[in-house]
Amino acid sequence: MAYSQEIFLEATNRLSERRQSAIRNAEYTREQLFQEIPRLQEIDFELQSIGASIAKSVIKAPSGGQESIEQLSERSLSLQEEQDRILEEHHIRKNVFEPRYHCEKCKDTGYIEHDNRTDICECLTKLMSDIAGERLSDNLSLKDYTFDSFDLKYYSQSPDSEGRIPFNRMSKIYRYCVDYADHFTPHSKSLLFMGATGLGKTHLSLAIANAVIRKGMSVIYTTAPDILFKLEKEHFSYKYADQEDTYQSLLKCDLLVLDDLGTEFSTEFTRSTVYNLFNSRLMAGKPMIISTNMMIDEMINAYSQRFFSRVIGSCDRLDFIGEDVRQLKNT
Repeated sequence: MAYSQEIFLEATNRLSERRQSAIRNAEYTREQLFQEIPRLQEIDFELQSIGASIAKSVIKAPSGGQESIEQLSERSLSLQEEQDRILEEHHIRKNVFEPRYHCEKCKDTGYIEHDNRTDICECLTKLMSDIAGERLSDNLSLKDYTFDSFDLKYYSQSPDSEGRIPFNRMSKIYRYCVDYADHFTPHSKSLLFMGATGLGKTHLSLAIANAVIRKGMSVIYTTAPDILFKLEKEHFSYKYADQEDTYQSLLKCDLLVLDDLGTEFSTEFTRSTVYNLFNSRLMAGKPMIISTNMMIDEMINAYSQRFFSRVIGSCDRLDFIGEDVRQLKNT
């Protein structure tokens, strides 16, 4: 599952903060209990002394100090039993002195040792997914873009000038998007949302993104003007390393949502970048959701017949129809 280096670093930093917080809280609890129950501190001190004595005995007399080690071990066991009794009498959990980590599997390190190999813990993967969702939410209020909040009542049930019934068409598109999100994998088919402004293309693409993030997969949502301006600025400012990082993030995420294609300032650079980005993800078997207000002939003129043929041949095309929902909501 691909996440940018930036998201990975932020996730590992958060895990480190969680771990340090758990350790600090355990130490604070220890100090509080020692003040309230001095005998616990005496036991703790003696247990540490016994541990040090056993270690010294092993080093100095690996084979001859067995009797001394057994006596120390018996004393240690007796002290631990006394400590447990005191805690039980005061209705305190037995492992009160141990840090309470957010993830007990990895102790908030993000990694688990298993069969002589190191694996990434699911908590680190989940945290990276959460951060990806937060970043999407920074641009748009993600909670507002769900399938539940998509309202079909704004689509007319009367035929339009071409004899199409917007409510029926949009109901089918809605069900398709729900099913697509339910069965999404990092190798799902790409989608092309076409239609005039205000018909729900952004809402449904973000509802899919929302569902994909909840599955623990990585999503990047961006508008074509924003990302192409960023890439173009990095390129012509000779910030090639930054440009490569941005491009790789766009390529590696499980789902890329590219909104408002065709509203960017068109240059040879932007046209070739759009084609290369789509083609690279297609070759890697990674899906995109592209939304555009452009008509077919406008897309061909803006990007080329080759690009349009590539998109149409690789995407499921959904044509949105109806009246501008945003205007209808305002009135």
